[in-house]
Amino acid sequence: LADTGTVRSWSWVVEPLRKHPLDRPFAWALVQIDGADTSLVHAVDAGTIEAMATGMRVQARWKPAADRVGHITDIECFEPAS
Repeated sequence: LADTGTVRSWSWVVEPLRKHPLDRPFAWALVQIDGADTSLVHAVDAGTIEAMATGMRVQARWKPAADRVGHITDIECFEPAS
């Protein structure tokens, strides 16, 4: 599958907790990866709540290759597609 997709639904986190993947406001979103039938839940680093939207295109921000272990956490988060 691709590492791009579409936000199907989302919820904004104003004050992230220590256990969250980002240390600044972000969205938890249902992202439907291009070519997939279903969505997955992951963080989206959109910058501001105004930048988030259902239907927006996103792309994965990957951890450095040396740090990847073949797990969903290899994706640090998604970000707006350029």
